Parts: sequence; C-alpha cells; structure tokens
Amino acid sequence: MALNSIQENASRLGMRIQESLSEHTRDLALVGRSANASYFDSAEDKIKQISTQLTSNSDRDKLDAMKRLIALVSKGRNVSEFFAQVVLNVASPNLEIRKLVYIYLIRHAASEPDLTLLSINTFQKDLADPNPLIRAMALRVLSAIGVPMTGNVVAMGIKKCATDPSPYVRKAAALAIPKCYALIHLDVVRTDWTPHFTARY
Repeated sequence: MALNSIQENASRLGMRIQESLSEHTRDLALVGRSANASYFDSAEDKIKQISTQLTSNSDRDKLDAMKRLIALVSKGRNVSEFFAQVVLNVASPNLEIRKLVYIYLIRHAASEPDLTLLSINTFQKDLADPNPLIRAMALRVLSAIGVPMTGNVVAMGIKKCATDPSPYVRKAAALAIPKCYALIHLDVVRTDWTPHFTARY
C-alpha cells in the first residue's frame, strides 16, 4: 500500500515537472518566433547596453533589451542582475514588452520576492486583462513569488482563473494549485487556516 502511494506521488511529481518544462518551452518560443540571430549574441558590450535600454523612454529599446535577456535565459545564462530594471516595465502599455517581462519574472520571481511584491497590484489587475496570455502569465508570476503572505492572493487568483473562458488560463490555474498549497501550508504552522481555505476555495 505504501509502495503504491510512493509510486503515485512520484508519478504526479513527474507530471508537474513535465508541465513546467512545457510551459517554459512555450514561453521561450514567443521570443524565438520574432527574434533573429543577433539577440543570441552574448558579447559583453551588448549585455552592458541592456540596463540602459531597459530604462530608456523608447519602447523599441526596451523590447530589444527584453528579447536579448530572454535569449540569454534560453542559453542558460543567469541574468538576475537586471531584475530591478525589468520589474519597472511590468505595467508597460506595450503588450510585447509586458509578455517578455512576465516570462522573465516567472523565471526569477522566487529569487527576488521583495522586488516582485512591489508590483503585486499590477499582477492582480492583469488577471482581468483582455489578453488570455497576460492573464495566465500574471497568475504564474503570482504563484512563483514564493512568499507565504501571498498565499491568499494566489488562491483568489486561482478561483478567478479556474472559470476563465480560455483553456490556457484554466490550465495555468490548475498548475498554480500545488504552489498555492505550499504557500498556504507554510502559514498553517502559525494559524489553523486550512479549514477556512478549503471552505472558501
């Protein structure tokens, strides 16, 4: 009986890992379709320009910088040093920039929870964005922050997205449940919140 339980848990974990890898591949494909080979140029002088471009008044510069960053991520390079500049563009009116900012944040939110939390209101508003990709990414960033105090916010986001007309958004809601459970579980040590969570959500 115990062996069967272990096997079932291992199978579920494997499926979750595969889902995460599939989502990450889908994210990087957004860049691959529009980027040319120049974005994969990892020359140091090009990388040094990224910070300047991210704080530019030009959407073209910001988009160029974000495409370059995601290309570097796809090559396995650590680009967390640009987090502070990237998060400033989370509410950009330019849809392409916002998509790439969200892809970056999904990757790095857990390593910079305090900075990510500064934009939590933006993520919540984007759960109602007309674009289903933005709605899904907003929930994925919220669930990726990894700060216990966000558990309630993530739970409410899941509840909202679980009935979304887009299957892509509903899938994001389903994938966020294990992360939300982990966040809520951290608070259970201090407060007996599990019955409240179960009854409410």
